[in-house]
Amino acid sequence: MRQYNAKDIESMFNQHEQHVSHVVVAHTLHRPYVASTDVGRFKHVRADQYIKTKMEQTSKDTRHALNCFYKLLYPTHSNRPTQNPNIFKPLTFVTIEGANQTTDRSQTIHVNISLGNLPSVLNTDDIETLFRHAWHDMAHQSTDVKVYDYYKVDEASHWAGYSLKEAQQNTRKAWDTNSIWDVSNCWIPHAALKAD
Repeated sequence: MRQYNAKDIESMFNQHEQHVSHVVVAHTLHRPYVASTDVGRFKHVRADQYIKTKMEQTSKDTRHALNCFYKLLYPTHSNRPTQNPNIFKPLTFVTIEGANQTTDRSQTIHVNISLGNLPSVLNTDDIETLFRHAWHDMAHQSTDVKVYDYYKVDEASHWAGYSLKEAQQNTRKAWDTNSIWDVSNCWIPHAALKAD
């Protein structure tokens, strides 16, 4: 069996790109720099194990934040995305980056999220406010969240390349157990997108 690579992931994204309306970059509180130090409470934990643990935690926190965000999209009917996900749950494509040993103290593990199938009454500022609330207040992560209108992002056609840059640099990051593609947090609402 062939192991997939960054091009395979990008191809999957490109199949649904026309439905992406917004992109999110959300930073966590997890700093890979800690894995490089021999001090503090992590001195007995190997750096790769620390990073693996933080990748798993980032995926869980992302799942929690997304579930909270989905409910915030429909304030009077918050169960719509749960009860009828094929219509109301947003298109979601997630990658996790920054989980590398580094000496840069400011670097954080962060998620890149592509969103579509959002309620049309929401503008980019509304989406950023709702996602920041879900990410920071509910998932207890950083306030460093940026949401962009997908078609106003500079070089919009390169968003997939940007969110997959680590997989392009290191082929193992495309298919390894701790792949940058967070498949478990991706969702394609085929019925809402009228796709086969």
